[in-house]
Amino acid sequence: MATAVLSKYKLIIPSEHGSWSLTLVPFIIGAGVAAATSATPGAALGGLLCLLAVMGVFLSRQPVTLWLRITRGRGRRSQLPAARFWSLALLAAAGLAGLGLLSLGRWPVMWLALPAVAVLLLTAALTQLLGPRQLSTELIGVVGLALAAPAAYISVAGRIDALAWVLWALTAAHNVISILYVRLRIDERHNRATPQMAAWVVAAHVVCLIAAVGAALAGWLPALIALPMAVLLVRAIVIAARRPLVEDVKRFGFTEMGMGLAFAAVVIAAFAL
Repeated sequence: MATAVLSKYKLIIPSEHGSWSLTLVPFIIGAGVAAATSATPGAALGGLLCLLAVMGVFLSRQPVTLWLRITRGRGRRSQLPAARFWSLALLAAAGLAGLGLLSLGRWPVMWLALPAVAVLLLTAALTQLLGPRQLSTELIGVVGLALAAPAAYISVAGRIDALAWVLWALTAAHNVISILYVRLRIDERHNRATPQMAAWVVAAHVVCLIAAVGAALAGWLPALIALPMAVLLVRAIVIAARRPLVEDVKRFGFTEMGMGLAFAAVVIAAFAL
């Protein structure tokens, strides 16, 4: 029985492959900015424990969703033991990593535990009620994934301050425009995209660029961060105007991951300069 449950580890792999980038990029930004500006003793261990906690919560979403679906009679009951085991095991691992952070004195990170779990349960419930791949559910989810940025920042810096929330807002905005852009490209591939959808994607990029410029003028963000936002806006305008088809979905996914990592590198460099 135990072997059968453990053999179903693949059910923890998120079906939305882009969610890896939408989780890891905020984490990298939070940890990188903290390391560049205000790292404290125990920063490396704090960052590692935070990564374990973040990945535990992140990977638990799929089995938790499956568990809920089975209890509602919409899944195979043969998968219930595995879904239940991996849900509890991953959340327990995240909890143990959280206790490790507490032992390092990173207690402020606990302020993020409740909203992270709340988003996990909310998105799982909405997936059951509305069906998979609903835009509203995905937007809530990616904003929640951006909590990895302040969590990493607090774990490395050893404190919570205004910058932690600025990084959350920045990475949440980046996650939102990223998911909107990807949805547009995939919908275009399946002949579901409309000019109105393309216009909304461009408008979201414009709002994010204006917000980044405003934050820079207010002294909350380095001015350099407006540059990648501007680049992403130009890309969105070009795609909205030309509406090319995605030829290779896998290559498109890796390209988006590369863009996310490049964004993280510019953000960290902007704070380090």
